[in-house]
Amino acid sequence: MDTEWLDLVVNCGYGHLPASGLPACFYNRKNMKPFRINLTRAYRSILPVMALAILSGLVLCGCKSKYKILLDAGLTVPLTESQVVSLSVESKILGREIPCKVYLPKGYGGGKRYPVWYGLHGHGQSESMWIRDVAMDKVADEMIEADEIQPIIMVFPFTRDATLKEIEEDLRDDGKLDERKWDQFLWKELVPYMDSRFDTVTSAEGRYIGGFSMGGAIALRIAFHHPELFSRVGGYTAAVPSDDFSGKQLEKWLYPNMDPEAVSDVARFAEEKGLANLKVYLEAGNENDPFLNPLQSLHEALLERGVQSEFIIYNGGHSLDNARKCAKDYLRFYVAED
Repeated sequence: MDTEWLDLVVNCGYGHLPASGLPACFYNRKNMKPFRINLTRAYRSILPVMALAILSGLVLCGCKSKYKILLDAGLTVPLTESQVVSLSVESKILGREIPCKVYLPKGYGGGKRYPVWYGLHGHGQSESMWIRDVAMDKVADEMIEADEIQPIIMVFPFTRDATLKEIEEDLRDDGKLDERKWDQFLWKELVPYMDSRFDTVTSAEGRYIGGFSMGGAIALRIAFHHPELFSRVGGYTAAVPSDDFSGKQLEKWLYPNMDPEAVSDVARFAEEKGLANLKVYLEAGNENDPFLNPLQSLHEALLERGVQSEFIIYNGGHSLDNARKCAKDYLRFYVAED
């Protein structure tokens, strides 16, 4: 009797795809090969019924898997209130797991996609900083409820566990040892991880990055190197590595392996690098903030290159007290309602 095979290829929205491209729920658990149906000509007449039954089960499997992190935590979707989820992301680049906090807005899980902000903490802090010390989850709840901002997903990864001296050398000598491993982890591993497991907007238009102090400098560096991935970046009293970004000092910082004198037109060079597509938010305090003048210089350098930059000077110093006071401004910059 003649035999025919029907390969099942259905997209049920499950984002974590094996190398062959099929959602994991379509694979035999033992050998990870795609399921195939052996159809003899005698059973062709029941093909529609068989296919409907099998596909229904697979779609349910995929949809459940899509929200597995939430379901395993005992939550139901759509979320009836916002949630902060703790998880660890395995990094092959760093050779270890990186802890993260993820804020999900009320209503998440209904199929809508949300813009996402990656918030980086300062030196000596952890992935809990934005939640524990700034209460960014509560700020977002309040602003979303008041229709001041769009609902947003916020991702807070553990950023660095190096000494202050190592971090200063890292920021000052960016690029001389190739792109930093932690930077690679964020854009090569963390961003795809989030896009595959959560309902994120996957284009640069809906993806943002920002940070406080050390985290701010790293966020700026990543965004300047990868404007194809991020459309907005915030540096909150960011610990930038130079006091002076006049002339071609910005190019010298970002592209140290290149001769900055080879850049004849800094505005055209910035446009070629995609920086003209970025929107930048910088802020510093007027009370003994060591990064006030450096960020002022960076802001002026960005404007000279045609980059959309705004620079805010607040009353205060280099502390989380001001991050708490300015938290609403941060979120408005990313997702203010028109």
